[in-house]
Amino acid sequence: MKKGEFAKLILALLASSTIGIAAATIPGAAGILKILFKRKSHAKRHADLARALHRLRKRRMVKFKTKNGKTYLQITESGKTYLKHFELEDLTLNIPEHWDGAWSVILFDIPETKRNGRDSLRVKLRDLDCYQFHKSVFVHPAPCENEIDFITELFRLQPYVTVFRTKSLGRQEYRARRYFNNKLTL
Repeated sequence: MKKGEFAKLILALLASSTIGIAAATIPGAAGILKILFKRKSHAKRHADLARALHRLRKRRMVKFKTKNGKTYLQITESGKTYLKHFELEDLTLNIPEHWDGAWSVILFDIPETKRNGRDSLRVKLRDLDCYQFHKSVFVHPAPCENEIDFITELFRLQPYVTVFRTKSLGRQEYRARRYFNNKLTL
């Protein structure tokens, strides 16, 4: 298991609050859970779990909470934010198999005081294979409102970003079509 994978699994399990949901929604979680609960490696897995919990608690990503005489493990806001960064890394935009001819346009006007967030947004939009139409305008053929909302929420840029769908990009649309060239099928 890669470094940080065990911590990610623990946080995901706590965030989803049930092992069944986590196993169904996290790629590879079911396999990791099988390894975790195997009898022959129980002692080693128990030690791994204890170390991971200790690190998460030390970093204030989880906390122990007592209710009705029972102690529970709970994810903190810091842990939820850390987990969102993993989700951000795995985020992708797929070009639809049959494109409807509409473009998603991502516009932003982010103040200089939030320059780091603005630069991070640009980097992530490029990672998602969005085309930079103008300095603060990116386009993509896939509907991506939910993904952009997630990114802007994480970077705390929601008030400065607008996403909408349009059938035309005007006279300069050929630039976006050239960028996405053979990926678009009507």
